[in-house]
Amino acid sequence: MIRILHILHSMNRGGAEAMLMNFYRQVNREQVQFDFLLTEPNRCQYEDEIESLGGHVYRVPLLTMRAPLAYINGVKAFLQTHPQYKIVHSHTSSKSAVPLWVAKRCHVPVRVCHAHSSSSGKGLEKMIRGLLGVWLKRVATDFMACGDGASRCWYGDRYTDGGKVMIVPNAVDTRKFAFDDDLRAEMRAKLHVRQDAQVIGMVSRFHPVKNHLFMLDVVKALKEHGRNVQLLLVGDGELRLAIEEKMERLGLAENVILAGLVSNVHTYLHAMDVVAMPSFHEGLPVSLVEAQANGLPCVVSTGVPAEVNLTGNVDFLPLEPAVWAERLMQMKLQRDADAVRKVQEAHYDIEVASKELEQWYVAKWKEYEII
Repeated sequence: MIRILHILHSMNRGGAEAMLMNFYRQVNREQVQFDFLLTEPNRCQYEDEIESLGGHVYRVPLLTMRAPLAYINGVKAFLQTHPQYKIVHSHTSSKSAVPLWVAKRCHVPVRVCHAHSSSSGKGLEKMIRGLLGVWLKRVATDFMACGDGASRCWYGDRYTDGGKVMIVPNAVDTRKFAFDDDLRAEMRAKLHVRQDAQVIGMVSRFHPVKNHLFMLDVVKALKEHGRNVQLLLVGDGELRLAIEEKMERLGLAENVILAGLVSNVHTYLHAMDVVAMPSFHEGLPVSLVEAQANGLPCVVSTGVPAEVNLTGNVDFLPLEPAVWAERLMQMKLQRDADAVRKVQEAHYDIEVASKELEQWYVAKWKEYEII
């Protein structure tokens, strides 16, 4: 059996983590197994499932600029005491340069960097990440990205156009997300959705980059136009208090549903009429692939890469509340009955994508004569 070591901060619910779990559930685990090296000290939300699937979770100290040696020494000690890992797959953006450098020094033959974002930040952060990116190309043996935009952001045009980057789509189980009218009625009743209300959904962690506060301004504008609208927020995070405070200040307590963290996101999509993503930037968000598989129209910011439009039902708008409110009032809120087929034909079905990744791991294993 081939054991792949995935390196991340945590395995709590998030975009990259959800993508990994989608693949992990589908690969032939008698041939390829996933293990995880994390810096999150607390037990993670996916940890029970990982263990049930036969995976292991290990921990090392957090990587910080003030004390990087604790992390470096932790990764080094781990790899030296676990020589069975011949493929390490890092998902920590440009910071992947650090664990992959350690892996190179520990003679790990296959060192994969995986880009999940299409932004490298601004100012000092961008400069640091740029320097790490140069280093990254010297210590990684293989490069992956969730899409073309993320590939060009992290690896550049030469690597992307030169075929040095493998695009691994953020694929989903399309059958799981297919629309069900009975489930829609059940979920809207469970969430106490008002009769005939237009439900705008957001599925993401409560983080500044996701721009939840902007959506409250949009809902306020819709309410002022007399629209029966409710915003369904699926997720949680550091911005929860700020969201709650702004809800109260704008008088939107009855217009916002805080669903919290859920393990069955697909059921919540059925309650929605449209999905919104006003993020400042994204890689290629799994949640938008899921929403499209459910047949939902989507309204997103121009910080979301255009390649995410798999069904033709994604509108890209500038971050102006009035523009978003106007578009949402104009939209025909009906599901695309052909959505599952469109997502599958765009190669975002997990059954196909997971088999391709599994075959890649096996080929790499054989290429380096590990077996």
